Amino acid sequence: EVELSSDGSAVNTGPKGVINDWRRFKQLETEQRQEQRREMERLIKKLSMTCRSHLDEETDKQKQKELQDKINGKVAW
Repeated sequence: EVELSSDGSAVNTGPKGVINDWRRFKQLETEQRQEQRREMERLIKKLSMTCRSHLDEETDKQKQKELQDKINGKVAW
């Protein structure tokens, strides 16, 4: 006789059921680890794209100054 669980799947408490449960557990564990790894990679990319070095900031300041000078007519086109 086979019992049904609340989600409609069969419940097998014999060796095959235990082995199947273990395989399913390992599959879910692997999927969870992969999802955590993907989430960590997304977070790393997000945080790394917001980091700017001092040199980047100085370069941007210089470009802004040059643009402002052009706007003010100080630099010949």
